[in-house]
Amino acid sequence: MVLPLLPRGELLASLSDEMLARRAQQGDSEAFDVLVVRHGPALLRFVARTYPERAEYDDIVQETFIAAWKGLPSFAFRSQFRTWLYSLASRKTVDAMRRRRRDFDIDDVPDVADVGAGPSERALDGDFLAALSRELSQLPYAARAAWWLREVYDLPLAEIATVLRTTEGSVRGNLQRTRKRLAETLKDFRP
Repeated sequence: MVLPLLPRGELLASLSDEMLARRAQQGDSEAFDVLVVRHGPALLRFVARTYPERAEYDDIVQETFIAAWKGLPSFAFRSQFRTWLYSLASRKTVDAMRRRRRDFDIDDVPDVADVGAGPSERALDGDFLAALSRELSQLPYAARAAWWLREVYDLPLAEIATVLRTTEGSVRGNLQRTRKRLAETLKDFRP
């Protein structure tokens, strides 16, 4: 019995991130395209939740993927490809924040990143989400990013530490302080 061959696009889509990254390292741009499609939406949400200027979200994600493509030859698979991408996105976000700080007065930066609500967010109480976004936007980048990576993307502490280029202890401390602050400032929303 002869099994039918899958079209190349379906075959690539069925491969793991590691296999796709290895193929991309060898110059397979279609394999890299699959990685972009697979991880692009999550990276965009991550940037949107950690960076205040909506107009720059796509640029930061695009810069992240350009850096990933250029950096693939030296990617040694010491971490998961996803972790490496979040690390690149984090660095690109911090770079953009530094550029903004040089170019603008801090008072010009909006308090809350305005991202469109998804179906799950629309189902929740809008006041709570607005308060949560406001509180998170007031945190330093490392604390805000650690919270999103852990609470929303469920990354392990070790991966978050890799992404943020810090220690697991620092991540743990940021998470504890952030959770405590959110519990205190959002206590009116408790049932």
